[in-house]
Amino acid sequence: MSYTVDELVTAYPDMRAPDWAVFGAIGLDRSVVWHRDAAALDALHDAAAAPVGRSVLAAAYGPAVVDDLVGRGWLQRPAELCTEYLLTTAQIEVTAHCNWGCEFCPVSLDRKPPATMPMPLFEEIIDKIAVYDTIRYVTFHFYNEPTLDRFFAERVAVLREYGLKLRLLCNASNLTDEKIALLQQGDTLLQLVVNVPSLDEDEFRALTGYKRPGRTLANVEAALDAGLRVAIVVNGVGQDVERRLEAVRAHFEPRGAAVSSSLISDRAGTLSEDYYQDVHVEGRLRGCSWPVNHAHFSVSGDMFICCNDYYQREKFGNIRSGSVHELMTSEEAVLLRRRVFGVVEAPDDYICRACHDQLPDFSRRQFLPLASFPLNGCGRGGACV
Repeated sequence: MSYTVDELVTAYPDMRAPDWAVFGAIGLDRSVVWHRDAAALDALHDAAAAPVGRSVLAAAYGPAVVDDLVGRGWLQRPAELCTEYLLTTAQIEVTAHCNWGCEFCPVSLDRKPPATMPMPLFEEIIDKIAVYDTIRYVTFHFYNEPTLDRFFAERVAVLREYGLKLRLLCNASNLTDEKIALLQQGDTLLQLVVNVPSLDEDEFRALTGYKRPGRTLANVEAALDAGLRVAIVVNGVGQDVERRLEAVRAHFEPRGAAVSSSLISDRAGTLSEDYYQDVHVEGRLRGCSWPVNHAHFSVSGDMFICCNDYYQREKFGNIRSGSVHELMTSEEAVLLRRRVFGVVEAPDDYICRACHDQLPDFSRRQFLPLASFPLNGCGRGGACV
């Protein structure tokens, strides 16, 4: 099991089990808690598909086993399911417009009208997320271009005031010398991640719809010259992306940039043609880290499910109406997570049904029911993870 979506490099839980361990369970903090009793794993499997009375489980596995699992929070009452969360990132849509139209992005098919988040709203969001010391960084992107934001410098200053880190994902088209100098100050910038689909300018234009690729490439060079921590992502599908990836690597890796290709998603069915993945998941959904570990804020302050929700269909409140905790534990948010984790059936048109993160064989799945992995066999009715 690996974690990739919000990591600078792929991260893996520490799977070194003590000699006495029979199985382990991965918590929301991505650490493993080991357990010595195989009966406990069987009890968890029996209670996974549908609620089982405590007395029934106690009769089958013993009261001590059940009491232990309840105490750990591994067995919960139905009303408590999916109320928990643990935020590791906050993704803030500071602007709702982009000057590119990349073929691998929904903007190329349905561009949204320009909008900019007012500074008082941004400051309110930052003030309300700053209480979470588990948040490792903030981003300014959601199918937009943060370097076009007229409040860019002010927003960085607010992050610096609160001691929050910025992971800046952008196309660098407006990454001016002034912005680079700003990002050099202090340690607010965690990483600069730039979309560079090709070094060939004609190919670059065709992929992005942007007429001045040389400007982006020069700005990336300037960021590297300034000593910023730069990662470059080469987007695309098929064999062609491998050719472009190798060219970008050969050019930028000697300069100190980390270069990789991204795992392209059709954004829950939003993209078409070569990018369309034709996913439709039947039955109960299987869990996902996005609505548990990540807070997403729209340009107007709405909280919504995840980065694949281009139209922000699955909202559960506005930050102006309460604290982050109040919104994350609201009836709407809990229902959303119960649908995502298969506690209740999601509607047929639910966004997650069209998302590859719900496919059992998706290589980067972060939740598998059960979220446990026995060391000595797979337990009754279960599958090894």
